[in-house]
Amino acid sequence: MRCLHEIFEDRAAAAPGAPAVAAEDEQLSYGELDLRADRLAQRLVDAGVRRGSLVGIHLERGPGMVVAILATLKAGAGYVMLDRDFPEHRLRGMVEDTRPAVVVAEDAAQVRRLGTSARFVAPTGGDGRALPRGTVGARPADPACVIFTSGSTGRPKGVAAPHRAIVATIEGQSYTRFGPETVWLQCAPVSWDAFALELWGPLLSGGACVLHPGSPDPIRMAQLVERHGITTMNLPTVLFHVIADAYPAAFAGLTDLLVGGERLSPEHAAQVVRAFPRLRFVNGYGPVECMIFVTTHRVTPDSAARASVPIGRALGGKHVRVLDGRLRPVPDGEVGELYAAGEGLAHGYLGRPGATAERFVADPFGSPGGRMYRTGDLVRWHADEPLEFVGRADGQVKIRGVRVELAEVEAALAAHPAVGRAVVVATGDDPADRHLIAYLTTHREPGGAATGQDLRAHAAGRLPEFMVPSRFVLLDEFPLTHNGKLDRTALVSCEAGRPLGGGQEC
Repeated sequence: MRCLHEIFEDRAAAAPGAPAVAAEDEQLSYGELDLRADRLAQRLVDAGVRRGSLVGIHLERGPGMVVAILATLKAGAGYVMLDRDFPEHRLRGMVEDTRPAVVVAEDAAQVRRLGTSARFVAPTGGDGRALPRGTVGARPADPACVIFTSGSTGRPKGVAAPHRAIVATIEGQSYTRFGPETVWLQCAPVSWDAFALELWGPLLSGGACVLHPGSPDPIRMAQLVERHGITTMNLPTVLFHVIADAYPAAFAGLTDLLVGGERLSPEHAAQVVRAFPRLRFVNGYGPVECMIFVTTHRVTPDSAARASVPIGRALGGKHVRVLDGRLRPVPDGEVGELYAAGEGLAHGYLGRPGATAERFVADPFGSPGGRMYRTGDLVRWHADEPLEFVGRADGQVKIRGVRVELAEVEAALAAHPAVGRAVVVATGDDPADRHLIAYLTTHREPGGAATGQDLRAHAAGRLPEFMVPSRFVLLDEFPLTHNGKLDRTALVSCEAGRPLGGGQEC
């Protein structure tokens, strides 16, 4: 197995004039992208980047961002996407955890605002020198990127993924078409693991990557499909449901459609299968710790007619175990917790050995020294049928297809000086309508009052937009069960319209 940039370099050498990356006002061929990345890689090395370093990338989505990612890998480092849509407080936490050697940004002031001593490197400039190939000696086991996921301790966790984890999800796989004839739409936020599939899926196989400006917009997506001849689209399930209902024309012209992140609605799946019978429509499953997909399922009229659309079977080189609480395989037809093994696993959580040891455990069914990742997801196991997703085994929820630890939202709210205690719940059975409700008590001393506007602004300054609660309810005290524990049922009753004593919405 080779590194990501090495595979790309072979593609660039074979077809330097082929289109690689396109945006609204700029397009780069494989040869142009490769040369620009070589030149920036030399500047990164000159700035102190070495094999095993991390580089923060704080740029708008565009060809220059792709150049910076590729240059980082060529320099032997791993990239950390510092999403410009994230609040400054969250970005500072990411920088503190990753300690990048360099941050690539448009100007030095942006780097200073992140509160880091990392050196600033602009995406363009320099004397034009290109880094010679193979000088840094990167290996497939080296970290390629760090992707942050919600943390149960109240602080996001950085998942360190090696080159081989991303390569294993793309090279040699057949769940979708990879090749020079494909044109992929890149629309996922740059901080998601789906971004890696939408970027490297085409660039490792000689295809083209079209960058969607800003947040995904169904009307704009349909225009990009027509303008660029896009063949392949990867969508979070919730967005897929919205487009299937209101903008199905966005799927016209596609040959491949991938969805994942939430339970797929059979009704929407059947609707799309009927309207686009030639479309290769795939339902995928995989946590970020396993880099994008662990299992996939080709959606057919038969599977769309089931009560639950399957999440499928393991990709080549990857393995799934469905185990009970004592790590024993569950009987046929029973529900168990899903564990993922084989190629594709991340190294673990950066700087979090305890959290890593809790989730990345020894694989008693594989080769000596092998590991498996405990997903926390419950599935139904059938020996001769694809896996069926059942639900979560813990307190995590999915909001817009992204895993959220409610404890992280609660910790962010509790940091407000007026908040005594915060409890956050997710409501709504339909993933498209799921949202967060925050219940809070406030300090009684003078100056302890808080308004919904204050709390919303406070949360927005610490959390990504999708993690900010949509409602805030102030309580005199939290309801307790007879044994003194928090009565979450009473909180849900309050949300359903049955008043909870002393509560008021703010």
